[in-house]
Amino acid sequence: MQVIINQFGTFVGKKENRFTIVYKDVKDEHSADKVDQIKILCASSISSEAVKLAVNNNIDIVFLGKFGEPYARIYPCKLGGTTLTRKEQAKAYLNDKGPFLVKKFLEAKLKNQLFHLKRLNKTREGAFLSEIAKIEANLGNFSEFPTGDMDKIRNNYLGYEGNSAAIYFSCLNQIAKFSNRDPKSRDIFNIALNYGYGILYSEIERACIVAGLDPYLGFLHTDRYGKPSMVLDLIEQFRPIIDKAILKLFVQKRVDIKDLEMVEQQIVLTKEGRSKIISEVLESLNLQMSYRGKNLSVMQIIQEQAREVARFIVGQSENYEPFVWRE
Repeated sequence: MQVIINQFGTFVGKKENRFTIVYKDVKDEHSADKVDQIKILCASSISSEAVKLAVNNNIDIVFLGKFGEPYARIYPCKLGGTTLTRKEQAKAYLNDKGPFLVKKFLEAKLKNQLFHLKRLNKTREGAFLSEIAKIEANLGNFSEFPTGDMDKIRNNYLGYEGNSAAIYFSCLNQIAKFSNRDPKSRDIFNIALNYGYGILYSEIERACIVAGLDPYLGFLHTDRYGKPSMVLDLIEQFRPIIDKAILKLFVQKRVDIKDLEMVEQQIVLTKEGRSKIISEVLESLNLQMSYRGKNLSVMQIIQEQAREVARFIVGQSENYEPFVWRE
């Protein structure tokens, strides 16, 4: 279970083995045995005893900004099994393992975009057939790329991935009617999608930390101070699941421009807007899927994928198979 703090001035405390959530005269309690994560979305406070209870129970505490991006999180000071993994992660950039992972990440992203488009196409009388064919052609080109020097092959991958993304979002645009996909755009669709990605981003980051991966040492996304390159690499294959969740809100007309407000000269989601997006995204992330003979939630699959990357990097497995979306 996730505890969402979405009211300004909320206090998170501890009582025995329970978290106490206090907002004005309203008080709620949650057993630490049932909580997996505490998401704090607005100006609130949390006691040191509540933090200790969370750490002792391996409960992630993550703070999200106005646009859904995580800006801080609390986890135990001691994380086992990370030294070897991080050393091998750094080496992987210079050998074939890093480029191989990039190829797998992006192939999975395109396959998952295709899966989403094909489902949409079924209810729209084949409106996206030509676009689907173009993305399939880009996917075919990936198989021809060698796995070599990451700095030399990066632009090839980014070129086909970027072209596919433009085609893919042009199809979504016909349904949700937004201007174009631009992370910096302040229209309601882009803001909602960014917020959904921010929630997904926090799950990917947690999965990296638990798996012993360095969130800031990726392969496709170049290193820059404060840029979580590994998170951005691993997130690619899961983005279409968030696309579907956000698109659903617009198709059902549950989100519109009334869910925006101006705060400190910035256009952001209202509390109600955030709540609707969080609810839909978490429903998607909790969706059970068949994964290697087991039924797991998407959140659990994310964690397994991070562990699979770590196993491949340290040589505990000879191959890495990404997440390919099948419901």
